[in-house]
Amino acid sequence: MKNRKQVYIVDYLGEHCGMHYYDEAMRAILKTAGDFDVKILSNFSNDKGVQPFFKNQYRGNKIAKGISLLRNLARLKSFIKAHPEDIFIYLTYGNSIDILFMNIIKTNKNHVIDIHEAIAQAIDSNQSLKDKFKRLYSEDICTVISHSTRTDDFLKEYGYSKERLTVPHFRYIFPKEYDKSSLTPEVLNAPKDDKINLLFFGNLTDAKGVDILMEAYNLLDKETASKLNLIIAGKDADGSVDRVKIAADRSATILKRHITDDELRHIYSHSDYLCLPYRKTSQSGILEMAFYFKKPILCTNVVYFKNTLQEFPSFGLISEDLTADNYARLLKDAVDNHGKREYFKDSDYAGYENRKEVEEFKKSFAAWAD
Repeated sequence: MKNRKQVYIVDYLGEHCGMHYYDEAMRAILKTAGDFDVKILSNFSNDKGVQPFFKNQYRGNKIAKGISLLRNLARLKSFIKAHPEDIFIYLTYGNSIDILFMNIIKTNKNHVIDIHEAIAQAIDSNQSLKDKFKRLYSEDICTVISHSTRTDDFLKEYGYSKERLTVPHFRYIFPKEYDKSSLTPEVLNAPKDDKINLLFFGNLTDAKGVDILMEAYNLLDKETASKLNLIIAGKDADGSVDRVKIAADRSATILKRHITDDELRHIYSHSDYLCLPYRKTSQSGILEMAFYFKKPILCTNVVYFKNTLQEFPSFGLISEDLTADNYARLLKDAVDNHGKREYFKDSDYAGYENRKEVEEFKKSFAAWAD
């Protein structure tokens, strides 16, 4: 009898940025792709009594964070050395830390780099970092998973020409229930029952255009704005959320911090639209989260969003360009037609739940692993 192949999903972010949802979704997909035993090496564990593989290297002071990073690198290096025949899928975000982890991962002959970002969006003008990634992809990395044309463009620029598996972001599978008693009054009261609730969720960065959303909200006429409530929730990564001050007559709550799982589920459950005023993106777990909760998206016309809404047009609305003026028009359109449009039509959602790209990925991964 043929032994099951062991697959490890390696993700140092995990719970720190909500990537544990993606990890679990990926594990579920891979377990149905063939005779694979799939385990997650991250900073969380859903198995009772089992400690996470990684220490959370984002907790504590700088010294504690540095020690956790070094321990994580050493443990991964030792683990890979002890499992030379197993498959390791490493999730990369294009940060400088990824260089350290990828130099360890590449020593395994069965490695795969799952590219969430080929180069971190906040530092993609860093030529030295780009050169390091270019060297890795062109010389050392043997197999990648790509999620978008933006990633493909980077790989072309980096001179990558080896094995490439393609798949859209995996559909989430986690429970939507939450413990209401764990929520603070600020979070509980963030959604307003008498208003249309707009949600911006995720890291607050220039790339994600949180300032575009805030400017657009201020541009709305008073009657339209009076019908709305804006919730902005996520860690402040580069100060972009402070560039614009929301007008005093607009209803808004800004939570500039890490959002817990229960808080996420509460906020998503009580929102009406998810705002994606992004300037650029390779793929988006936030978009997939909106679809999982069946919240229509209000997005800018970056390629990934355009392609998604071309495939599933009832999932949301798209602005003409990246300006606050056009995004304000999009918000007004959503308000004026609230309750009139049919979002998430059955035919679109059935297609989303059974995307042919996912089935093709499962086949190509199984063939690659054989």
